[in-house]
Amino acid sequence: MNGQYGHNFYGQMQQPQQYYPPVQGYYPYSYLYQIPPKKSGGGAAVITCLLGSLVIFVAALVLFGISGGFNDPDSGRSGQTTNEFIKDTVIPASPSAGPDKNGPQISADDIPEDRSEETTIASRVYEDTAASIVCITSYEEGMDYTLDAISQGSGIIITENGYIITNSHVVDDSKKTGVMITLADNRQFIGTIIGVDKKTDIAVIKIDAKDLKPAKFADSDSVKVGQLAFALGNPGGSEFANSLTKGSVSATGRILSGGYVRYIQTDAAINPGNSGGALLNEHSQVIGMNTAKIAAMEYEGMGFAIPSNTVIDVVNKIIKYGRVNDRPRIGIDGKSCTLYMSKANNIPQGVIISSIDSDSPLKSTDAKINDLITAVTDKEIKSMDELTEEMSKYHPGDEITLTMYRKGKNGAEGKSFKISIVLKSDDD
Repeated sequence: MNGQYGHNFYGQMQQPQQYYPPVQGYYPYSYLYQIPPKKSGGGAAVITCLLGSLVIFVAALVLFGISGGFNDPDSGRSGQTTNEFIKDTVIPASPSAGPDKNGPQISADDIPEDRSEETTIASRVYEDTAASIVCITSYEEGMDYTLDAISQGSGIIITENGYIITNSHVVDDSKKTGVMITLADNRQFIGTIIGVDKKTDIAVIKIDAKDLKPAKFADSDSVKVGQLAFALGNPGGSEFANSLTKGSVSATGRILSGGYVRYIQTDAAINPGNSGGALLNEHSQVIGMNTAKIAAMEYEGMGFAIPSNTVIDVVNKIIKYGRVNDRPRIGIDGKSCTLYMSKANNIPQGVIISSIDSDSPLKSTDAKINDLITAVTDKEIKSMDELTEEMSKYHPGDEITLTMYRKGKNGAEGKSFKISIVLKSDDD
């Protein structure tokens, strides 16, 4: 994959399980997905699940009553009651009562101060940010707005004059048709896609509007594990627009795929349709953009958001240039040499080159397929993620030195060598 520094999203992994409708660009784990936009036509499945739960619930009640759920220790028989065990004194007579002008009255109590703080925070976060979240409806390329939509996702307003951000996978099929933007007050606008960055899964949209309420952003480097986190978006699409879920930050710096983003992990509930929505702190500031979750029966509450600092950096470049224009590439595909592979083959850890692009700067060097990259300008690397992260420190036109390793043939000792290359621009 050109410009991916050798990480082929699909070639190295098994076919992902289909817990959600397949979405272009999901991550190469059998259980990890970008949160797909809410696909149309999914209502029957939801109803089926609800009916199934009802049947199980009723069956459980029947079984509970039949199989000894109620026991009378005096009767010696489990689950059976007859009139001979019921005494008149057990059932008191009904009171002689009616309306009473002087009867007791009830009223609402104040929330105890020691229990009100979290509820107040969540309510304030919602009030502060609900107007900054939009629903994004996408249409199949070549279709018009009179036809059925193919998906719905979320977006975040960032300027008063109509700039909106979301995930690139939310708008990926709508570059030519545009998208429909529905504001929190139900006003609708047709949005133009300014640009997308697939590597970080970020897109920028513009609508012709004014006096919108932009979201506020926090410094994601200050995010700490354990702090409150609120996900605000449209799980299930417009039917459940502007839903707020609450949790905490479970981890920071998570690497899922490719190494372009170090994600914030949260247990705040996120679902299909939350893509492109906001992950907020207790001060109503965006700390991340919700984008992926682990979707498997064995996992619960593992969602991931692009940190706000990454969002800010990428969005500013897309607005200015239509793309990220300063990302370098070396033009290879490859895979990580794990510790096990290293020990088994008596080779160092690093990145095994599986292919070299025709325009790669490595073409003019001694590098070959199956060579290992073990260091970038004397910085040791052991995986594809580490290579990608190290490359992000450079710009197109920079000259770097790669330390290479080539395994010996027929049991001969391998050799290390260095090559110098000038980085090219990644125009993906």
